[in-house]
Amino acid sequence: MKQFFTALAANLVTIAVCVVAAVLLIIGVAASAGSRPATVVRQGAVMIVDLEQALSDQPARAEARSVFDDALSPGSDALPLRSALLAIRAAADDDRISGILLRGSVTGDGVRSGYAALRELRQALVAFAASKKPVHAYLVNPDVSTYYVASAATQITLDPFGSLLLPGMASEQVFLSGLFEKYGIGVQVSRVGRFKAAVEPFTRTNMSPENRLQVASYLGDLWSEVKRGIAESRKVDTLTLQGMVDAQGIMLPADAQRAKLVDRVAYFDVVLADLQKMTGKAGGTVARSAKDSTRDAELAAIIEQPSMPQITLDAYAPIAVAKDRIIGGSQAIAVVYAEGDIVDGEGGDGQIGGAALSRELRKLRANNTIKAVVLRVNSPGGSAIASEQIQRELTLIAKNKPLVVSMGSLAASGGYWISTAGSRIFAEPNTITGSIGVFSLVPNIKGLADKQGITFDTVKTGRYADLFSLARPRTEAELAVLQRGTDAVYAAFLQRVASARKLTVDSVGMIAEGRVWSGAQALRIGLVDSIGGLDMALKSAALLAKLTGDYEVLEYPRVKSATERITELLEDKPAPVAARANAALREMGARGVAADLARDVTRELTMLLSYNDPRGVYARMPYILRVR
Repeated sequence: MKQFFTALAANLVTIAVCVVAAVLLIIGVAASAGSRPATVVRQGAVMIVDLEQALSDQPARAEARSVFDDALSPGSDALPLRSALLAIRAAADDDRISGILLRGSVTGDGVRSGYAALRELRQALVAFAASKKPVHAYLVNPDVSTYYVASAATQITLDPFGSLLLPGMASEQVFLSGLFEKYGIGVQVSRVGRFKAAVEPFTRTNMSPENRLQVASYLGDLWSEVKRGIAESRKVDTLTLQGMVDAQGIMLPADAQRAKLVDRVAYFDVVLADLQKMTGKAGGTVARSAKDSTRDAELAAIIEQPSMPQITLDAYAPIAVAKDRIIGGSQAIAVVYAEGDIVDGEGGDGQIGGAALSRELRKLRANNTIKAVVLRVNSPGGSAIASEQIQRELTLIAKNKPLVVSMGSLAASGGYWISTAGSRIFAEPNTITGSIGVFSLVPNIKGLADKQGITFDTVKTGRYADLFSLARPRTEAELAVLQRGTDAVYAAFLQRVASARKLTVDSVGMIAEGRVWSGAQALRIGLVDSIGGLDMALKSAALLAKLTGDYEVLEYPRVKSATERITELLEDKPAPVAARANAALREMGARGVAADLARDVTRELTMLLSYNDPRGVYARMPYILRVR
């Protein structure tokens, strides 16, 4: 019998190996067959920027995504911000590119396509226009974020049946405590910081006065930056602009044109005719590099026009990235991207795994070719232990080579924790940062269990052995134990900030308390050093490293190969709730307030599922900070 089971096991292993080998063979064939032809840029081409494509902080790609990549990771079509910036910069100097067309509406998720990223994109468009090449924007129903970017265009056309949605900015937060109470789910918390609002969605039905105060404060700064950019480009006074916003909110096309916020009211065929004249060419075949997806359906209508040479930003970006790279240099600067929730362990899509990123940082520390490191942070925080693990590795790097931090749209709580290792911190005026505070959150299902007739009984050898049981609420003594641990982590957080920013712990305590600040506010109170984006951080790192001549920019963590992604699929790792929901909403083409609400609720639930800190202590701001 033993021999039978041994032989059976051996056969099963052999079959498994053959299956995996066959899958990998299929991958190789499909990858080579699914690769797209080389992108061709025709003379006089218009570069089309689809604002609907999300901007993310991840390594730029010097090669186009293959058909196989698209099949393995549907919906993962965000464009690296640095790729977009390099492409627009290169297009300004490329004689084959005659101008830019902006289309679509910005779609952000609180992390991707945040206002700091949009500011960098907008500055790139302003610089492009300064090269005497036109930037056309065709808008239908632009909201604040879309119009903020599009206002940098040299000519703005609004559709006759559209409108300009310019009512100001609002931040809406979802509260789930009523839902939990309805189903008998209790949540107890310990926290430090009057402004630490990350627990409020699970304990309140509205904002606390402190949370409302901080949101109003940083939202005012974000709005001021938006108004300043629009007013500067459209040559209107900010007070006049605010008056129009308060008087109308939604502006009809004729009103928007009279207010000089758009240049003309016309249908898209008029814009298309102007672009065709601008290119000075007709006929020929356009090289197709954009994906055939639901998201591209509207954009494809112009891409497939054979009479006008054109190329999408997505297709042109790999050309610009490859051109920018210096291969085989003796000196390099590493850009390390930290985007998403900070979690313990390896992490997954949209997450920063403490173990995974720390391992990457150790390799960089030992790499003598890398003379400096730029940490690009775009994170609301998360696990305190994972944040400390990452911060420790960054501190070790900083002892041997310059470490500069570039903050994206979010660098708050655990995102700020890891930023403290930098010798110099750059942020945009509309970066959301700070939130120096921590909390512990322990749910229980006693009410739900009671309603279903479910009971629990426990045997333990210590008073606090079942401290984290879901079966019951915590006692006062147990809550005191949790609070003691939370207080200790908060004290360590204050110390990290005080040491990094050369401040006293008491002075840090005054600006901490979990309060969220804008980048402009953070500069005034000493949490960041300078206003600027990733390019400025790179220049600062090169200066600190005393680099002369050309240097290579290496980006980490590297993009996963098709084989690695298929391996993850074979491991049957479930996608986060929010990722599945967002993919489904994209497939349905869902837009509007109902779709936004569905995304918000699933993001909050995903946040709960990502809470895996071994001590149960988190340095995190509210996940949903969707600013309209």
